[in-house]
Amino acid sequence: MKKRYIALIVLAVLIVLVIAAINAAPGIVKNYIVDHSEELIGRKMKIENVDFSPLSFTVTVDDFAIYETDGTTPFVAFEKFRININPTHLIHKEISVSEIYLKGLYTRVTQKGDQFNFSDILDKFSADSSANALDAKETSAKAAKSAEASSDSAQALNLDPTEALYGFSVAIENISLEKGNIIYEDLKVGSKIHLQDFSVAIPAVYFSNKNTDIGVNLKFANGGDLGVHVQFNMKTQDFGVNVTLNKLALAVAKPYLKDFINYKDFEGLLGANLNVAGNVNHILSSNISGTAAIDEIKLTETSGKAIGISHIGVGINKANLDAMDFRIDSVIVDGVSANIELFKDGKTNIDVLIEPLMKPAKEEPAQKEPKKEEESKPLKAIVNKLQVANTTVTATDHTPKQPFNYKVSSIAVNGENINFNTPCTINVSAAFPEGGTMKLKYKGALSDIGTMNAYISVKNLALKHFSPYSHHFTGYPISSGTMAFASENAMNNWNIESKNTIDIYNINVGDKDGNTDPEYIVPMKVGLYILKDKDDKIQFDVPVKGNVKDPEFSYVKIVWQTVMNLLIKVALSPLKVVGNVAATGAGAVGLDLGKNDEILIDPLATSFTSEQYAKAQKMVEALAKDKKLKMNFVQNFNLKKTVDAYKTLKLKTEFYKATQNKTTLNELDEKAIQAISDKDSAYAAYASEHAKELDRKTLEKEILAMADARNQELLKVLQQQTGVTKKNVTVTTAPRGSLTQKKAMYKVQIDVQ
Repeated sequence: MKKRYIALIVLAVLIVLVIAAINAAPGIVKNYIVDHSEELIGRKMKIENVDFSPLSFTVTVDDFAIYETDGTTPFVAFEKFRININPTHLIHKEISVSEIYLKGLYTRVTQKGDQFNFSDILDKFSADSSANALDAKETSAKAAKSAEASSDSAQALNLDPTEALYGFSVAIENISLEKGNIIYEDLKVGSKIHLQDFSVAIPAVYFSNKNTDIGVNLKFANGGDLGVHVQFNMKTQDFGVNVTLNKLALAVAKPYLKDFINYKDFEGLLGANLNVAGNVNHILSSNISGTAAIDEIKLTETSGKAIGISHIGVGINKANLDAMDFRIDSVIVDGVSANIELFKDGKTNIDVLIEPLMKPAKEEPAQKEPKKEEESKPLKAIVNKLQVANTTVTATDHTPKQPFNYKVSSIAVNGENINFNTPCTINVSAAFPEGGTMKLKYKGALSDIGTMNAYISVKNLALKHFSPYSHHFTGYPISSGTMAFASENAMNNWNIESKNTIDIYNINVGDKDGNTDPEYIVPMKVGLYILKDKDDKIQFDVPVKGNVKDPEFSYVKIVWQTVMNLLIKVALSPLKVVGNVAATGAGAVGLDLGKNDEILIDPLATSFTSEQYAKAQKMVEALAKDKKLKMNFVQNFNLKKTVDAYKTLKLKTEFYKATQNKTTLNELDEKAIQAISDKDSAYAAYASEHAKELDRKTLEKEILAMADARNQELLKVLQQQTGVTKKNVTVTTAPRGSLTQKKAMYKVQIDVQ
């Protein structure tokens, strides 16, 4: 009996000792780890308390921390960790964890290049493992086996988890994390991502044919929160994920944008509600649906100007990368404001913005055996609804001598059933300053933009805003006028055939800028005056043909060149208005005027013939019909040749007077003088003796005086005609440096007052 009591006492003592040992063991382990932490991981550690409850099989760890290399700054820490295991479930071949609880997790990861703030820990473990050659060989063998296993990942993932665990199932329930904080900093680019006060709630994780349900809620310190809900079946590998992102501040991406664009500042908000369903073995075959939106986007360029977007929303019915199948319910864009600038070097502000992205990529080493390219699957894409509203674009062109600035507002785009492979219709409208409008109707397939039909209509376009171009190309600023433009375009395989109608009303230009050197020498006032009909309108058609991909092809250049050619053509034929001012217009362009705007003269004659007078009088008849017209009769001849001819005429005249004993001459004498031959021996001897007596400069003065006398005589006659005033008719001689005309004549120049 005593022995039994002694045995019971010993058993009781042993139980007490075991319980005491179990209770004491966590403290011993804790003290050992803390005291030898630098030896174990190269960092100081802190563990306030470790507790184990043998009755509930619960392990609790309080106030845990691993410090940075400075020994004071926390690297990883938490307030409390608790895990509860159910050992009795092992009888039923189930590894059961009834609770995993973590509170106040904190970790701060920093990166600088390829170095992290935990790289020293990895290096220590690597050094410890490499110290044992045998362990290294074993590690290598394991890695090789792992590589072989990974070669057929699908097969590995399809293993039944109960088979992999030798018939045991695993159930982990009530996994929760409270008030977690994770900080990631990239010291090289200066970025910081802070997941603040986030929580994770997982009712259960099953390594069996039961669905695992996981919920994660994250809050970003810079703004925004993220919710993730995952359902996953370990056996079938099927999963479903719902991601809800609310007002994520996109400024967090600013440091990384420097690799792609040049910018001054960037801000905006991102939101999404996406569902992803699929199988882990076929990730690309997953189906994605839901909505995504960005709001209040503002990208400030280096110039200080900004690109803004109030809202972009996308509704996704289905997106499948493997099948290349994208079905978009809607794309809504609202409140875009953008600026487009063209600089003198030919670059735009967009070129400046994306300059980092356009840098040539580093050359990759050539592959020994080029991979066989798989045949790409055809893209199936459709957008059920496209809507762009309240969009404004400001264009600034710095290439003209006077910068051009223009604002297009109320831009709207609408389309339905926009299919990638089949033709669809898109309508565009916009508003221009002072009541102008534009409408565009486009029909074509997005997969073949080289084949399409487009009709554009512009109405009530105020032309004075385009004065910088008129001033640049012609030297004349536009002061008033409106234009309507209609264009029908058909393009097949980039070959375009376009019909364009231009209708201009009440266009007027100011005086030509004498300080500019225009690209086109066009008397705009005259050209526009002649082109206008009796209702002050100009209308003409401009056909355009060509291949859009031809580097020499320019749609705008063709239209502009046509307009300039038309103006030049009518301006060089000004006298078509004579006798027909009221009826003239664009329809009269092409009339063959011959020499009707020229009056041939003899530069040595002191008077005009009846024919010359009659022709000049006929020219000024138009002045009586329109008081806006001005005419300038410009006398021109070849001064050098005229001096030579005048010298010969003077020698013959003096020779004639000497031989005929005359001091005054009449018209018959003048004809006789003209009949003297240069080869006449008597005249040749006289000329040889007296030629040196005639000074060339004196002869030039006399010729110019004769020209001036002719001008005065012609002006006197013209001023006697009806409608001619001192302001609307002038008669001048071309500048001395321009007196090189082969034919001597008066050329008529018409201008508009």
